[in-house]
Amino acid sequence: MTNDNTENQISRAVYHAMLSIMKFTLDLEEQKYLEKGRNDERYKFFKKQLMAHTYENTRSLFKKLEFIGLVERIEDEEEDVKDGYKPTISGGSGYINTDRLNAWLEIE
Repeated sequence: MTNDNTENQISRAVYHAMLSIMKFTLDLEEQKYLEKGRNDERYKFFKKQLMAHTYENTRSLFKKLEFIGLVERIEDEEEDVKDGYKPTISGGSGYINTDRLNAWLEIE
């Protein structure tokens, strides 16, 4: 993978959208617990379940995209979706476009 154009990285875009949706969902849920907010045990349980489900399904999606040849794991970095945003080409997803996908997108 020679391209370092972050704008066209499919896994970066998917991952950042997933993080944004998860954060928005958590913010909405927090409003239900005005007295205790994030300290409410019900909120903590909801957050734990939402994050675990989101991360598990995001990893599964990236593995499927890898299987069909659209993305590939970063070899030189230990990134996991659970670790959050990173200022890298993958954005923290741990995956980048394959040369095959870049060719289809006509990215040099």
